[in-house]
Amino acid sequence: MEKKKQIIILGAGPAGLALALKLLRRNEPEWEIILIEQKSYVGGIAASFEKDGLFFDFGSHRLHPATSAEILNDLKELLGDDLLNRPRNGRIRLLGRFLKFPLNPVDLILHTPPAFVLSFLTDMLAKPFQKKHRPQRSFADALMDGLGKTICSAFYFPYARKLWGINPEDISVIQAQKRVSANSVFKIIKKVFSVLPGIKRENTGRFFYPQKGYGQISRVLANEVEKLGGKILLSSSAEEIIIKGNRPSVLKLRKENNDFVEFNHIDCDFLFSTIPISVLARLIKPLPSQDITDACKKLKYRSMILHYLLFETDQYTPYDAHYIPEDNIIISRISEPKNYSASKEPANLTGICLEIPCNLGDDIWNMTDASLTQKSLEDLKKIGLPANFPLKTSFTKRLPFVYPIYDQKFDEQFELIDDYINRFTGLVSLGRQGLFAHDNTHHTMEMAYRASDCLESNLNWKTTMWKNYRREFETHVVED
Repeated sequence: MEKKKQIIILGAGPAGLALALKLLRRNEPEWEIILIEQKSYVGGIAASFEKDGLFFDFGSHRLHPATSAEILNDLKELLGDDLLNRPRNGRIRLLGRFLKFPLNPVDLILHTPPAFVLSFLTDMLAKPFQKKHRPQRSFADALMDGLGKTICSAFYFPYARKLWGINPEDISVIQAQKRVSANSVFKIIKKVFSVLPGIKRENTGRFFYPQKGYGQISRVLANEVEKLGGKILLSSSAEEIIIKGNRPSVLKLRKENNDFVEFNHIDCDFLFSTIPISVLARLIKPLPSQDITDACKKLKYRSMILHYLLFETDQYTPYDAHYIPEDNIIISRISEPKNYSASKEPANLTGICLEIPCNLGDDIWNMTDASLTQKSLEDLKKIGLPANFPLKTSFTKRLPFVYPIYDQKFDEQFELIDDYINRFTGLVSLGRQGLFAHDNTHHTMEMAYRASDCLESNLNWKTTMWKNYRREFETHVVED
């Protein structure tokens, strides 16, 4: 029997799993689909895990109503009644006060400090007469032109410094286009009034969420991949990608099994990668030129500590998420998974996830779990959240690659690496990490679906079609 063509996918997060599923559903008899995942579980940073009967995510995740009908229908089919349609009920901090999020006009009128409202209105009235930044060169320029000084100083600029670790003036203007959906006064007003009856669209202010944590999406995708004959190699990672004739030929794999590590080689006829593009480039043998290696070092990701606190109470607060911009508080966002799924079990126990942005190896990254717990409880008390429930336990997850950092030089570095990867035949990088993109799950799954469309049965790649899709991907704007 003639050996099947082996299509390898690096990374079993939502992008890799969705791609594998779409390829397998094509039922190509000559193909074998193999996913390689470094972790011992699927889902990447969109995974979930269970602790003391509670389901926890790696941070706050939602499936947004903007998800395409194609993807949403597939997930509804796989998840069935476990895919819940839930109302959003979050809060953001503004000048020391909590406001409903998504923003609500009644709540804004009742709870926004009058001095802030007056200053914001003054900004709006003055906008037509103010000199704009031409051209806009930074995140700060774009948001100052679009929103004015008041809201930038009170929320967006401190939150940006906290999330990405650099000053707004040093962040690329592209960040404002891709990461801030309400980047003008008009868009904010539109969002605020979009929740009112008569204006409100179906599923406005709502989200989809699986009953057993956000990672259930990846788990059902993985189950379907294996059901259709795909292979998922967990605790495995590519050590080298050996190029022959300008295309990937062989992968050297590292397989971890408890304390035992083994290496083997696997043939490759086509390679998709959803791992960080800078990591991918460094795996290629022969090694890339020095300018590519330097670009890989300069392309940076913001890391994240996820600190979990389990309290002996049914519910910590009624809210699913809190957004915290103050830079004297190390927490950027707090989520309570029980509220995402409306779960009542287990009784007298809930947990919250505290997202703490940092850089790999910095002082925050190196804090002990005990120090993180002490600091977190102090910060919760500072912002008026409960800190007096009995604490059952706490623990930490550390994620080295979370947010791509769009500094003023990032696009030059990315283009160098991207052009290098695109020189090879049979090698495609995609997904949030693979395209250095700020994207939601539905965006990254959309990339995977379209990548499947571009691969012909004989493993020829539709380059022009993929370029067109790439241009569409560049218009994605993150939904919070």
